[in-house]
Amino acid sequence: MTRAPTKNSRKKRSDPRELSRFVEELSWLLKSFEDLDYTALSDFSHDMQFLLSRSSRMQKKGWERRDTAVLVGILPDFLMDTTLFPTNEGIVEFSDAALGLSIGRWQKKSRYEIIGQIVCHANDASPNKIRTLSGLIEEMQDNGGSIRMAIEANRKQGHSWSQVIGRLYNEF
Repeated sequence: MTRAPTKNSRKKRSDPRELSRFVEELSWLLKSFEDLDYTALSDFSHDMQFLLSRSSRMQKKGWERRDTAVLVGILPDFLMDTTLFPTNEGIVEFSDAALGLSIGRWQKKSRYEIIGQIVCHANDASPNKIRTLSGLIEEMQDNGGSIRMAIEANRKQGHSWSQVIGRLYNEF
């Protein structure tokens, strides 16, 4: 029983002469590759599936690395802003609240050491935090931006970085 061709499919050719030519062509092709180990095709297929799945995982990692690179690129300039971070304590509090990175013995470190430690360990934060934070910091660096003004107002009112970051994460 043959199926009637649908509107979107082409009619299959079943002419015996065409089928005979196909088999002949196929046999010539197979003969030209007679030294090929056909049993290795299943291994080859498995290897290709592995490589394709690995490639998609690597692409995902590439996006995560790109987000981390953006964050690492803008963090030093952002953390050196004395309007937002007049003291080292503010930088340490921000690091803990925004990235979950606690800085030990920060009282004995210079501003540059603290910032360097944060930048070096920024990739330890979760990919979601990194993505969100890099977007927020890019917005915050706009001195006239609404996010920047809201942060400055909240900090002047005595809100901790933990409270400010929590609000920003909820709004952004």
